[in-house]
Amino acid sequence: MPFLDPAEAVERFLEPDSGLGVGGMQLSAAPMALVREVVRRRIPVARLITSPSASIQADLLIAAGLVREIVSPYVGFEYLGLAPGFRREVEGGRLRVLEIDEGSLTHALWAGSGGVPFVPVPPGLDLTDIPAVDPEMFRRVTDPFTGQERWAVRSLRPDTVFIACAVADEAANVAFDRFPYTDRIMALAARRLVVQVEEVVPAGALADRAPGSTLPSFLIDAVVVAPGGCHPTGFPGRYEADDEALGSYLRAARDPETFGRHLAEIVGEDAGGER
Repeated sequence: MPFLDPAEAVERFLEPDSGLGVGGMQLSAAPMALVREVVRRRIPVARLITSPSASIQADLLIAAGLVREIVSPYVGFEYLGLAPGFRREVEGGRLRVLEIDEGSLTHALWAGSGGVPFVPVPPGLDLTDIPAVDPEMFRRVTDPFTGQERWAVRSLRPDTVFIACAVADEAANVAFDRFPYTDRIMALAARRLVVQVEEVVPAGALADRAPGSTLPSFLIDAVVVAPGGCHPTGFPGRYEADDEALGSYLRAARDPETFGRHLAEIVGEDAGGER
């Protein structure tokens, strides 16, 4: 299992016009070293799948005009405002949105990780309009045990997934060392998995990690060592989100002409996240 730099990992494991899953939640633990490399290389993404709450890891790809379709409950910047690229592309009819709620997204990834084509979702979806606006993801099914009808969600299996973890050992096992959000289940659903890490530790150093907080090397196609690589989002316990840099991105991305002029600067940081 190779340790690769971002350019090599993206070239080898993200095919043009395939499906990409990106981890991170809100303004935390976004695999930005890898996302920036996708933008540098101008690789089109047929379907982008996010965590239940995505920010710049989705909006940068969308604003760069690389995404045709997205499955996501939310793309935004929390207290900093709306996601300008996402909003502009949706309003302009250039980005197709497959509406999904947070619970159904998690169930869909769980089904994908287990090789199940669909999974019934808990009651409550009936009270929303989500199935009506997204019939591609939802269907009514009959419970074979009770005969009752309920909603089911189609499974999600991204062709490639990018997530950020804290550490990898020399054998390429990785540990989150943070709350994994839905990143671990997205990783398990991936056909190809690239993990961005902050540092490498000696072999055996992850043996004391709690079950469910690690991923074994046999699931991972490439590890990219990128200290500070989640910038401008933060990484829990290591560095905070950079509100100034996020604000600069938002100001540039609100105007397509301004964004075009600043795109090279936005993605021009090295993979280590130096600023």
